[in-house]
Amino acid sequence: MEEKNETTNERPLRRSKNANVEAQGHSRTEAKKRQKAETEAQKTKRLAKRLNITIGILCVLLVLVFLFMRFVNF
Repeated sequence: MEEKNETTNERPLRRSKNANVEAQGHSRTEAKKRQKAETEAQKTKRLAKRLNITIGILCVLLVLVFLFMRFVNF
């Protein structure tokens, strides 16, 4: 039995599946920075969409007010 323990200790340790990712230079902090940048990009995109909708609504309201004032003789 002692011989098996010695051979077991001599075998190299198994590498995890994530070891290749770390070997490529992607650390946790880099991944976190990348995720934060993506989150900021998503927030910016959502804000731009909301702004476009708000501008559209204001334009429609402006036209409605103009039509009201024109035809009701306010």
